[in-house]
Amino acid sequence: MRGVKMTEKGKKYFALTFVSKDRYGIVADVSKVLYDKGFNLEDSSSTLLRGFFSMILIVATREDYTEEEIKGMFDKLKDISISVRKMNGSDATIAKGLSYVVSVYGSDKPGIVYKVTDYLRSKNINVIDLQTKVAGKENKPIYIMVLEILVPENYQEEEWTVPLKALSDQMGTDIHIRQIETYEF
Repeated sequence: MRGVKMTEKGKKYFALTFVSKDRYGIVADVSKVLYDKGFNLEDSSSTLLRGFFSMILIVATREDYTEEEIKGMFDKLKDISISVRKMNGSDATIAKGLSYVVSVYGSDKPGIVYKVTDYLRSKNINVIDLQTKVAGKENKPIYIMVLEILVPENYQEEEWTVPLKALSDQMGTDIHIRQIETYEF
């Protein structure tokens, strides 16, 4: 998908992922290491999943660090899984399109995420954010999935929403689709 290039000449970009049992101070610990080593935090996303805190960061530096050197910077942090990936300049783009939020609700069963995202892929619709939760009562769980998607600007809304609503009916779920004018941060 085409997008806006988000790199600066001379900077090296890395994607870092962290997963840890939740505790106070994880973000402070990680960001202190980055600050002390001169990294700029370019983009981030984090969430708490069933007692585990997960964080994905895009960081930039002018230093020539290897992936292994960056991973080693966090050795003093205990009980945190870390992965590091160097990004090429062509990797750092922001996709374009019309923004929509799709919410799917239904009884918890396998295949909801797969079927919806497989349909979106078949239409070249990009998922840029995905959140899922199981809510409701223990004897009657409700599966909730919320996606933010980017739809190619040349698409007519009905050409992709009508089949998506039919898929939701086949799965026995409720679906709500709404366009958002600007990115709701």
